[in-house]
Amino acid sequence: MLTAREHKRLEKYIKGMDVRRMAAAFDALGEPNRCLIFRALLKHENVIVSQLAAAVGISESLASQHLKVLLNAGLVDRLKDGKKVYYTVNHADPLVDALKNVVEA
Repeated sequence: MLTAREHKRLEKYIKGMDVRRMAAAFDALGEPNRCLIFRALLKHENVIVSQLAAAVGISESLASQHLKVLLNAGLVDRLKDGKKVYYTVNHADPLVDALKNVVEA
């Protein structure tokens, strides 16, 4: 059983994080192909959709849809260079670094 002081610390700890952000990331990675795409991007930076689609074994349009979900969840970034769009993981997000340890295990 928690003491009153431990209970207060637990409340502060729980309320001190953005649970919606974490839930969105877990939701995005809850689909196996998105998890594979995220894992591929952890290994290789600046990858285009066609390369990711081929690596995962899905169509380019499906890979694009999955990347959009990962992008909206803040897990990946994209860089446009002319007609090509390169994807990479969002290294600026500490949640991505935490997820990296789990996904690469």
